[in-house]
This record gives sequence, C-alpha cells and structure tokens, in this order.
Amino acid sequence: MEIRANSVLIPHKQQLIIAVITPGNEQFVHHFEVFHCQTPTRPFAGDCSTAKPTEAKSCSKVLAAWSMGANPVVFPPQAGMPLGGPGFIPFLMVEIHYNNPALLTGYTDSSGLRITFTKHLRPFDAGIMELGLIYSDANSVPPMQKAWPLTGYCPSECTEKLPSNGIYIFASQLHAHLTGRKLFTSLIRNGRKIGEINRDEHYSPHWQHIQPLEPHINVLPGDVLATTCLYETRERKKWTWGGYGIEDEMCVNYIHYYPASEIEVCKSAVSNSSLHSFFSKLGVVDKRLNIQEKYLSIKWNTAKIGLLREFYHVSPLNVACLRHSGQIFRGHPNNWTRVLKPEYLEAPKSESIYKSDECLAIND
Repeated sequence: MEIRANSVLIPHKQQLIIAVITPGNEQFVHHFEVFHCQTPTRPFAGDCSTAKPTEAKSCSKVLAAWSMGANPVVFPPQAGMPLGGPGFIPFLMVEIHYNNPALLTGYTDSSGLRITFTKHLRPFDAGIMELGLIYSDANSVPPMQKAWPLTGYCPSECTEKLPSNGIYIFASQLHAHLTGRKLFTSLIRNGRKIGEINRDEHYSPHWQHIQPLEPHINVLPGDVLATTCLYETRERKKWTWGGYGIEDEMCVNYIHYYPASEIEVCKSAVSNSSLHSFFSKLGVVDKRLNIQEKYLSIKWNTAKIGLLREFYHVSPLNVACLRHSGQIFRGHPNNWTRVLKPEYLEAPKSESIYKSDECLAIND
C-alpha cells in the first residue's frame, strides 16, 4: 500500500515509532517497511507487482521497519529521523508483507505506524541501513541441515563512504524467516573481529524484537560488517531458496544509527559467475538453466554438500552498496561484482565488545 502525506507543515524530527496493527489481523501482518519517495508518484494501493507505478522505484529510503513481535523504537536524545520541512517531497510508501498460509478470506487491513515528533531539532539526523544477504537464490539452504551458515558482508569498500568519524548504532533488528535459528552481526576492523553489533541465540520469526544498544557502537569508514544466519532444515525435504516468500529465507540486520549517511543498503551474495563455475565443476553446464534449476540438477550427497558449504565460505561476492535512491555507488573498479570476501581473525574474548559464546553450533 502507498500513502501520500497531506500538504501540511510537519515538525522536522521524530522521536518514537510504534506499530499499529489492525485488531484481529495479528496473525497475518508479518513485517512492513515505510519508505520515503525521492520523486513524486501517483497514489496507489494494491499488490506489490507490475501494477505498482514505475515512479515508485524512487521509494527506496527506509524511514521505519517493523516485524512481528518488535517493540517500539525510541530514538536517543541526540538524534532524530528527518521528515517534513521545506523541500520535503510528501510521498511515502508502506510495503506490508502478509502471511496467510490457510488462505483465509474476507479480511481487510489498515495496519501502519504511529510516529511521535519532537518540538525541537536534534543535533544529528538518524538513518536506517540494511545489512546482510541480498534477496537472491544464489545463497540457499539444502534440506535436512542442522546448522547451515550463510553470511552477508558490508565490505570496507562500501563503509569507506560513511562520515569521516563514522556512525553510532543505537538499535538493531535481526530478521530471517521460518528456518532461522541463530543470527548475529560481527564488527571487523583492520582484519580483526573486535566484537558484535547484535546477536540472537534463540531467534524466532514470531518475536523479532528491536534491540536497543548501550553504549552506542561506533563503526568507522573501512570497517566490515558481517551478518551471519544459521538455518535448521532437518524437517524439510526440499531446498530453501533465498528470497521474499515466508517459505524462502532472508538474513538481514536493520541498524538504526546516527549521523545519517548516503548508504541505504550494504549487502552481498556469492558471485554469480563463481556460482556458475561451481555448478560446472559438478557437471551442470547447460546455460539455459536458471540458478534453482541448476541446484536441482545435481545429485547431492554429503561430500557435495560439504563442497557447497566451503564454496559459500570462500567465494567472491556480488555487493549491493546502494544510495537512498536505490542506485549503486558509481566508480567501483569491478562495478561491485567479484569483490573479494573479507578475511579476518577472531578477537580474544577479553577484547570483544560482545561477551557471549560465539560458537556456531545450535544446541539440541
């Protein structure tokens, strides 16, 4: 659904964001995002498909995000999200993801957000940045796996575009779908993991809380942010593809931070060219097949599953380092393809800003 803001002068900074779910629809509303449109667009309400106005592609700057079970977001006193004021383009887009596995009919929905504003400007503009894996079936999960790891990187080539003194993260929301079990984002500096932004040892898609961070975590230009998700598919007989559907999988961290930067998205997936070379080595050479068809063409066994796991661990990356407009930052030597996977060492526990167990295993 798309919402056009009324032509009124709005105070410039927001302080509190609360999700408002239509009573009785709690089982359907899985998660949603509110975007600011960079250019005017026609009012529209409907399915997120080809019927959506083409100019809605400019609606790519995230103002707020909510998932099932998330708590209200309270901004710190030194930061606020800019909304309104002179020159503000008064178009917003609300994108809601519904989950209706029983195919129930007769329901309508008007869920959204309640935003509270401050009366005075705050020192810093805040922003939301999306970390993790690109929504793609390039990174997927085999069936019958106890703890399958996938990691999406925000590499140094992208964080170099942060402000010179870096950013301060004050809240984090980790997000996956039904097979996600353990999620965390590592902070890497000068080739060494120095701690973690956030970690959920017992993730549930039905309780995706937004974790306030105290003290706020400073991320500097040139740092690497690596978001890892572990998936359990022991009860599944088919592949779980990376993608948007609730039966597909995601690996995302929405970080709330200040001061705002030009980076909207910093995510990765394994390089497509490297993935097709991997398929070729396993005997799948038909170029007419898409990625899912190539996965399904292979007779998988324990050894081949091990090779895929190792490939995901070492493969070069396709990187989405995107502006608020949804466009990539220009000037990268490889146009953000085949970016080398960051290599780093673990920090000793005594030096880590995160003090919990960092073992990847999932407890039975």
